Amino acid sequence: MNQKRVWIWLGWIGMGLVVAAGCGQKGPQTYPVSGTVTFDGQPIPEGRISFVPEDGKAAPDSAPIVQGKFQFQVKAGRHRVEIVADRPTGKVDPVMGMAPRESYIPACYNSQTILRAEVTPQGPNQFTFELKSQGQSRP
Repeated sequence: MNQKRVWIWLGWIGMGLVVAAGCGQKGPQTYPVSGTVTFDGQPIPEGRISFVPEDGKAAPDSAPIVQGKFQFQVKAGRHRVEIVADRPTGKVDPVMGMAPRESYIPACYNSQTILRAEVTPQGPNQFTFELKSQGQSRP
């Protein structure tokens, strides 16, 4: 084998090792989480749910809520759960081409949340959040 082919071969092996090293799992282990979110007895049409680690040592995990359901990966441990959603408030603004929107979920479920959840490696990590417009909930 000539020297040029050896260098090409070694280059391909080196690139393969770099790619393989980059394919490993990065960061903390996550686990499947799923559930439902209702507001005054009705599924939230669309919104966002975040699991914020209570120890503050990791970034929150977040996902969309669609037709009252969510499913995503979350780090294990105790979490504050924050839920946000908005809806149109009235007529379409001719300049913007859409209706203004309002956040309708009370602060006790997002910025000042009372909701908690514990995610465990064993699972099943299925949660139901029943939100009320008066700020009373059954987490």
